[in-house]
Amino acid sequence: MIKHILILLFIWFMDISVIGQTTAVDSLENVINALPNDTSKVNQLNRLADKLLFSNPQNGYKILQSSIEIAEQINYSYGLSVAYGLEGNLLFYQMKLDSCKLLIDKAYGLIKGNNDRLSKTQQGLLKNRYAAIYQQRQKYDSAVQLYLEAAAVFTELKDESKLIYSFYNLSGIYNFLQDSAKAIFYARETRRIASKTNDSVFIVRSLIALGDAFVSLKEYDSVKMISKEGLSLANKSNLTFAIGKFHSLLGIYYAESAIRYDTALFHFNAALASYNKINTRYDIALVLQHIGSTYLKMNDYVKAIKYSKQAITLSKEVGLDQVQRLSLFDLVKAEEKLGLLNESFGHLKEYVEVNDSVQIRNNRKMADELETKYQTQKKEALLLVQQKTIQQQNLLNYLLAASVMGILIIFFLSYRTYRQKQKLQQQRVNELETEKKLLATEAVLKGEEQERTRLAKDLHDGLGGMLSGIKYSLNTMKGNLVMTADNSKSFERSMDMLDSSIKEMRRVAHNMMPEALVKFGLDTALKDFCNDINQTGVLQVMYQSINLENIAIDQTVS
Repeated sequence: MIKHILILLFIWFMDISVIGQTTAVDSLENVINALPNDTSKVNQLNRLADKLLFSNPQNGYKILQSSIEIAEQINYSYGLSVAYGLEGNLLFYQMKLDSCKLLIDKAYGLIKGNNDRLSKTQQGLLKNRYAAIYQQRQKYDSAVQLYLEAAAVFTELKDESKLIYSFYNLSGIYNFLQDSAKAIFYARETRRIASKTNDSVFIVRSLIALGDAFVSLKEYDSVKMISKEGLSLANKSNLTFAIGKFHSLLGIYYAESAIRYDTALFHFNAALASYNKINTRYDIALVLQHIGSTYLKMNDYVKAIKYSKQAITLSKEVGLDQVQRLSLFDLVKAEEKLGLLNESFGHLKEYVEVNDSVQIRNNRKMADELETKYQTQKKEALLLVQQKTIQQQNLLNYLLAASVMGILIIFFLSYRTYRQKQKLQQQRVNELETEKKLLATEAVLKGEEQERTRLAKDLHDGLGGMLSGIKYSLNTMKGNLVMTADNSKSFERSMDMLDSSIKEMRRVAHNMMPEALVKFGLDTALKDFCNDINQTGVLQVMYQSINLENIAIDQTVS
């Protein structure tokens, strides 16, 4: 018993980073094999296999078979589900999608309906793998739906780290669909969550998502920076797939931005070597397409044809129409440059057929999914009708009556709301009209005030000045002229009339715009006005104001 506990403690504290070395892996495997055949041993074998699947897939597969055999012997459904799921992952990356789905079906069936935390986590992970299968088959609507369902499971469990699997793949789908905004959003969410975990595998995965998103955005400097950081982490943890991915991203940077084709080919070939180790055929085909495209840019048409044909052959085997279409496009151009017009024309027709088939399949995909959803809903509805009882039918009638009442209430409330809105709108229109009239009146008053000010100024400064000048000139002339008594009287009457005219002009100017109002304000102007009335003798007015001299009043209001 003590020996058993010591072995478990050894496994718990052992640094998993040493599994990149063959001797360390063998040592750990031997320690696990020494355990009795129980659930703990199955779990340890599954964890070890998970770490090895993308660095040493052959050994990882062998360990999974041991785990499956023990789990079946002890009837450990959860452990068996995990092992089937991991084996399905391995087949997925080898593009054996049908075999992968069979294993995922087995895995899901073993824990379906279980509500414990481990089983629900496994359900979410398997939903992710179903979604990935749909993604590879270009059924993006179904893939997105399943990724989001998986994310909902992990959110319910408050296990944010598992969201990385869903968000990572959602970013990839939106990259392909050229929805850069959503692609970079999910990539950054992946990076945010991974940074919290401090798990190097999660961090590497998040950097891959960001790298792909920045390629889609053509922000190649960011691609270079992210790829160098990711490659360093991937090498430390011996993550073969990630090493290949970051080399591929660096190849894209040097081919598309730095225009250093030899360096690009170096990285593409390094990526190809990594992918060949773990036989990820999708990524192999994609790198072959990149190599062919790079040789085409270098005007090395012979090698461009060679690698494009390899990419086309592998793409046909695994059903990758998108990669096949890109490689056919490069092949057509390379053959045309070499003067192989017949071959170029033949591949051009093949390109058009593949391109059309992709479009047609996508249309059929949408129709098939809608049809599947419709048929499923129809069957569920028929089953529900068959299970109805008289009691349920009565309940349905009650619900129907309640629905009618609800609709009537909603209609009444809607109509009342509509009438209220009409009243408010009419009130607003009236307010706007009143406001418009007030503005027009204010403009007229302001115009009148300005005109009266101008006229008063012209009378006082212009005409008043002229009349005063004339009076001065006449007074000067009087002293220099010899006039008869009659002429002197006539001259004096003229001067009196001139004085009267000056006074009248000043009175008119003052009434139009009192000078005291402009210079000293309303209070002083009102005092002067009352004094003027008193001087007429017609009426006696007493003027009194309270604090008016201390209030600043706008001139227009005054």
